[in-house]
Amino acid sequence: MLKNYITIAINNLLKNKLYSAINIIGLAVGISACILLTLYVQEELSFDRGWEKPDLIYRMKNKVNFVPSLSTPFPLTSPLLLPALKNYFSEDIEYATRIKTKTGTFKIKNTYYSEAVTFVDKDFINIFQSSLISGNLEKTLQSPGNIALNEKTALLYFGDKNPIGRVINFIRDNGNEDQYKVTAVFRFISPNTSLDVNVFSLLEEPEKSNPGNWYVYGFGTYIRFNETANINKFIDRLPNFTNQNVLSSNEMQLDPDVKMSDIIGFSVQKMRDIHFDQSEGVLSYPSSQKGNETIIAAFGIISMLVLVIASINFVILTSARATQRTKEVAMRKAVGASFKQLFLQFIGESILITSLAFILAIALTELTLPFFELVINKNLSIPYFSPYSYLFSVSLMIFVGLLGGIYPALILSRLSPNNALISNKTVAADGSIRFKKLLVIFQFTVSVALIIATITAYCQLQFTLKHNPGFNPENLLVVERIGRPDIAQHIETLKQELLKHPDITNVALSSLQPKLDGEVKQSFFTLRRKTEESKPQQGIISPNMNVDNNFFETYEIPLLAGRFFIKGLDPEKKSTGKNVIINLEAAKQFGFHSAEDAVGKTLETESPGSPDYKVFTIIGVVTDSQFRNLRIKPEPEIYQLSPEETNYLTVKYRGDYQTMVSEVSHIWNKVVGDFLFRENNVKQYLSTIFFREDLENKAFMAFAILSVFIACIGLFGMAAFTVDRRVKEIGVRKVMGAKVKDIVKLLGWNFLKPVLFANLIAWPVAIFAMQSWLERFPYRFNSLYMIPICLVSGLIALAIAWFTVAGNTTRVAKSRPIKALRYE
Repeated sequence: MLKNYITIAINNLLKNKLYSAINIIGLAVGISACILLTLYVQEELSFDRGWEKPDLIYRMKNKVNFVPSLSTPFPLTSPLLLPALKNYFSEDIEYATRIKTKTGTFKIKNTYYSEAVTFVDKDFINIFQSSLISGNLEKTLQSPGNIALNEKTALLYFGDKNPIGRVINFIRDNGNEDQYKVTAVFRFISPNTSLDVNVFSLLEEPEKSNPGNWYVYGFGTYIRFNETANINKFIDRLPNFTNQNVLSSNEMQLDPDVKMSDIIGFSVQKMRDIHFDQSEGVLSYPSSQKGNETIIAAFGIISMLVLVIASINFVILTSARATQRTKEVAMRKAVGASFKQLFLQFIGESILITSLAFILAIALTELTLPFFELVINKNLSIPYFSPYSYLFSVSLMIFVGLLGGIYPALILSRLSPNNALISNKTVAADGSIRFKKLLVIFQFTVSVALIIATITAYCQLQFTLKHNPGFNPENLLVVERIGRPDIAQHIETLKQELLKHPDITNVALSSLQPKLDGEVKQSFFTLRRKTEESKPQQGIISPNMNVDNNFFETYEIPLLAGRFFIKGLDPEKKSTGKNVIINLEAAKQFGFHSAEDAVGKTLETESPGSPDYKVFTIIGVVTDSQFRNLRIKPEPEIYQLSPEETNYLTVKYRGDYQTMVSEVSHIWNKVVGDFLFRENNVKQYLSTIFFREDLENKAFMAFAILSVFIACIGLFGMAAFTVDRRVKEIGVRKVMGAKVKDIVKLLGWNFLKPVLFANLIAWPVAIFAMQSWLERFPYRFNSLYMIPICLVSGLIALAIAWFTVAGNTTRVAKSRPIKALRYE
């Protein structure tokens, strides 16, 4: 019996080669797309899941309610937090560690490497377990002079040689030099982690250098709870912990009714959620490599929709072809075939086609995986030896096979032999036709929605990238880490040598560059307007950028009112008089009516009686420039003339970037010496900062094309099937004088109607979804443009559908009537 079923199934496949090919190819493409997206989603969801007891690992977050820019929880805390937590919650916390990263340069023999050393407490290796390659991790955390390297870093620095016992000189950005001995080489047991730790060493009790200061941030605090701990109660007790442990600063005068928990708030965040943390602010560092739960959900939905579209094709074509097998079914029932036998036959044929499609899908996945990896900037692989892969594969084949075969199996298996043999027609009920049209409508609804999403995402990205960041990013080369004392002494000479180059037009110094590198290079001021009023204005926390007198000219930041710094006229930072330039956002927040109104006014710190009291005179107001983050609106900014406290040198040049890098590097080596030369391209930074959105756009585009392609394969198959059934009608119409274009219009319109209905459904759904997506951008194009985008997307879908149907219809319509009338 089974052999008979297989023989019939193979004969049907070979007899109808076109429909079999359409079925298998369409289904294979859908399954392949589903596999690719599933691999990506699985990769994203695996972050920080590989640790021991991952559900008990949390990160502390901090917020300062009276500071607007710090009122959103951020992941940096005071070094005093951890010992206080361990003391107050001793029964709940099993392990706890602080993490502090310091950037600098490794000097190994005569070679320099840019590197960051992560300093941790001893519990670090208990929370974040590692596979030991060589050495001893416990020994590493016994002395501050020891250091552990991860496997890749050790290979980079020492190649195949044993690194254990080797000495590394670490030159910090501030010029201090430390010496470390390599005592371990490790590999984290969690392959995907949000921890950016390549090198770690012991953290030397930072609370001793910051006694009582809860307002020095820069430490990550991680805890692992005991299995018996009640985390909800832990969270509820945090306000009491704050009131009992956190001290106010010397300048902060609290009202009697105000508690410290009203000022500073602590919260916890699951370790596995850090990868998807999209909080953005002064002390939060959004990364292009961070995950996005919305996108993960969207990709998961898209993968299912593409698979469903392919399955719908399968259902439509399988059921359409099955209606031509009514005589076969009738004969089999007449000779004694039962409902169960016929049902299993159709289901078996469906699963056979699905199996063939799945084999082709695996081949397509292997072929397209390298290109997909380039788009998403990740390394993926199909886990062939995972039992979950086989479970997923078998489940997918059975599900799709049942989905494609259940409808014809139920309908035809219950067919009466008398009705099938009484005429020379195939059986196709009105309900069956309506059902197929509904499936076509669903297919094109998804396709049109994805086309709208693709065009919208592309338009928004172009709009954002063309948005004026407040400075001219063209032809800017930034040299990093020039603030070290051993380099800073050569800076003036370096500037003069650079300006002698015919293609260098300007050179400037600053404490910040347009690059999100996860480091806080700037300081922060709490300032307010100095007024004669008895009630002082509320202070504003503002980042402070130290610059030289060439900074604004080099970056071409427009002056709105007042003047720029003039060397020799404006005192530098360490002198008693303070002249500053502010941006327009700062002028607004300080309450000035206009840029002109701010010039000449004074600002002061919030502690007039303290030794650190300062007064600042505003000499100019410039436009808002987004050095820190193009994802959020500009923040208030204070610029001070202080070239001795800068860390970046910016070169404005003419010509080719790579050529200029070589020229500047040559001058650097001649003036500064063999210190590591590090540079950045500002224009390239601006073009890559929206990597995540670019990924989304490319993904939308790829899967929009796929969904349209799969839907059109099904439409082509349906059109071919319908035309084949109406060959006699076409012949008669031609004999009666109908033209080819009339026949094409008649048949084509039947297929365009479902596409039109699909547009009407897809437009509001896509508009709602993309409006939510656009909310993440502080600057976005006018929502009214969504209307023409919908119209264009609809026309694209209609055009594709029309050409898909018209091609096949025209071929039959052009045939001679005599061939049509001889049909059957």
